[in-house]
Amino acid sequence: LNDSCGVLWNAVLPETVASVHRKTVKLWRLSHATAASSAAEAGSASTPGESATFGCGRWDPHHAHSLGLGCQTDLFTLDTRNMKMAVAVKGAHEQKIRGIDYNPNKPNTVLSHGDDYHIHFWDLRKTAAPLQSHHAHSHWVTSASYNRFHDQLVLTSGTDSKIKLWRAATISSSPPAFDPDDPEPVDADADGLVREYNDHEQSVFSAVWCAADAWIFASVSLDGKAVISHVPPSEKYKILL
Repeated sequence: LNDSCGVLWNAVLPETVASVHRKTVKLWRLSHATAASSAAEAGSASTPGESATFGCGRWDPHHAHSLGLGCQTDLFTLDTRNMKMAVAVKGAHEQKIRGIDYNPNKPNTVLSHGDDYHIHFWDLRKTAAPLQSHHAHSHWVTSASYNRFHDQLVLTSGTDSKIKLWRAATISSSPPAFDPDDPEPVDADADGLVREYNDHEQSVFSAVWCAADAWIFASVSLDGKAVISHVPPSEKYKILL
């Protein structure tokens, strides 16, 4: 795995693991039939072009055999039953895609981020244009992830030393209520930046949500500084109430 970009455990099929390499994706089956566990290669897929390289991947939590992949500026989904590309979003970003994340509560919805300073939200059934886009940072976006409890909240980090909390309510699993008698049924502030956090002085490598508490997240920067932060109370109660 010397050229591996990551090893991804399938949470739906726990005996299935994918390893993403620069030029290939490999599928592995784990066996515990004997005293010593083993892994056998079950399939592989190559990049769609000779000069193309994979950079990141993520299992689809709603479809056990679907693996999302970032390949330079393109976004793909791989059907691991036949190891063929199922969905292709060419030119999803203007520069390299650094990561992708699936909405945990709404199928077919993917968040991507890249070196073009942007985050894009995609409906994999309609890929002509993103559902929503934001110029998230003034330099590379190093991470972007959905809140597992409340998917209208999205957390991003960048090499501009910033952490940003976003609201994507209108394309979440719990969009704002629609009132047919209201000529402007969607709140103008329903989506967008909630808060910018400036606790770091150097590039932020990653920001991650707490697995146990929906309102806490952590971030770490180049100088080794780790920060624990909270969702603003006003945003928390806006969601809960």
